[in-house]
Amino acid sequence: MSKALKLENLYYKYDKEFVLKNVSFDIDKASFFVLLGLNGAGKSTLFALVTRLLSLQDGNVKVNGFEIKDYKNALKNMGIVFQEPTLDLDLTVKQNLYFYGSLQGLSFKETLKSIDIEIDKIGLREKLDTTVRDLNGGHRRRVEILRALINEPKILLLDEATVGLDVKSRFEIIDYIRDIVVQRGIAVLWITHLFDEVNLDDKAAIIKNGEIIENGIISEIIAKHDKESLSDVFKYLTK
Repeated sequence: MSKALKLENLYYKYDKEFVLKNVSFDIDKASFFVLLGLNGAGKSTLFALVTRLLSLQDGNVKVNGFEIKDYKNALKNMGIVFQEPTLDLDLTVKQNLYFYGSLQGLSFKETLKSIDIEIDKIGLREKLDTTVRDLNGGHRRRVEILRALINEPKILLLDEATVGLDVKSRFEIIDYIRDIVVQRGIAVLWITHLFDEVNLDDKAAIIKNGEIIENGIISEIIAKHDKESLSDVFKYLTK
């Protein structure tokens, strides 16, 4: 059975310096997977390769069995939430959603139908006619997540999706993302540097200087290195 996402022997360099070195891991369908690393570890470059913002140099990426070079089939299975905001601040929530839906070939009615249940779950029904500029950071991020679900993806990729948000908003968002894995069977790649967003039973890869230095269940990684916590094992592995 094909994986939701499979990375095989990725190398990438800027000029002559490698920022990714032989990166390989895979994500099961309908699962939550964490890529954990410090700023500058290579997380964003990897994200850019998977989302085709950067072209592959060496190695391979498959999305639900489709090679990333087959972008029409690969990207249609993918929902993306970038670290940097990508909403039009001068449009309403409704207009931002409609614009993205139209890019997917959907009418506004079809766009709302595709996310009808999620609008209520994520608390945006009453915000549809609000200009994005008037939303707080947490609600803006929710709009971006909702927008990423319009094309009913099989995998959702989120790059540092809670950066800059208050603690309450952070955990409301991550709880919602974990819930849609269960309720909708979507696979999730959650990229972060924040330990408190990671559960002991999460499957994760730890990246340092462009290399995957651990890959597995968090609790098993902690036990393997005879440490007390994720923070302890992370400090030990990245020192």
